[in-house]
Amino acid sequence: MTVRGLLVVLVVLAMTPARARAAACCVSATAFGVGRLLAWEDFALGVQVGHTRVLGQYDANRSLRLFQPGEFADGLTRVEPWAIVRLAERVQVQARVPVVVNDRAAGGLSQLASGLGDVGAAVRVEAISLGEYERLPSLGFTLGVLAPTGRRAEQAFLPLGAGVTGRGAWGASLALESEYTWLPWYVRLDAGVTVYAPFRRADTGASQWYGPIVQAALSSGRELVPDKLVLALSAQLEWEAPLRLDGEVVGTSSALLPSLLASLSWRVHPHWTLVTSVAASVWPGGLAQNRDARLGVLIGGRYGHF
Repeated sequence: MTVRGLLVVLVVLAMTPARARAAACCVSATAFGVGRLLAWEDFALGVQVGHTRVLGQYDANRSLRLFQPGEFADGLTRVEPWAIVRLAERVQVQARVPVVVNDRAAGGLSQLASGLGDVGAAVRVEAISLGEYERLPSLGFTLGVLAPTGRRAEQAFLPLGAGVTGRGAWGASLALESEYTWLPWYVRLDAGVTVYAPFRRADTGASQWYGPIVQAALSSGRELVPDKLVLALSAQLEWEAPLRLDGEVVGTSSALLPSLLASLSWRVHPHWTLVTSVAASVWPGGLAQNRDARLGVLIGGRYGHF
């Protein structure tokens, strides 16, 4: 091999891992909305707008009751501005401020109510960055807090009970994420738990304490256009332990909900990304408990500064 040929081979070998790492860090960063910062970003700002229709409800026995046409209509529109700022190479902080609009109609009556949701903030730490070690998945931890700025169910407005915008209780969460990329594919596992502080109900004065919520998600996606277009699918599961009223466990109040989400993330400009997704939690009876059966759509925009 000539000296010139050897130099070409060395240059190609040097460039290939760098390209793989750069692409790997981008494939899933914005796949499902807020996400995380890209490796070279200092901060990011964005907004998500979503609308969900409630098609029915699962009861404590996991039976599904679908609403009949004209019987009951329930919709939620959510507008959520958010921001992420890098504090250090492996540390990011984020905040979100949701606003929720609830529209309901039943028995010839209609109601529209809105309000601030539960404001959240979190810090994310990367123990292992994506692509840092060959053949090892990334590992990140997120510690979050929720403020009781939302309106609880017992605070909703008559006559139809519209206007529930959040849990309305202090909450703390811990989540981990692990991801592995082999271009143009990626697979990611998320798991987390959220716990709430007790509060006094506004209607009865009783002490209420939500049970812990455990969430898990398995996601996978494919880069359709390098560094620009990503299609992803996520299977999610949420379980909530029974709540307590005045120290007594309400045994029929535990909840279970599996969901499916599909998203398309389009990086239209080095600084700008558009995201759209659809979500479904409508299943045969037996698969969910004490939750709404919903269909939803979301669109979002993101600006990343570097």
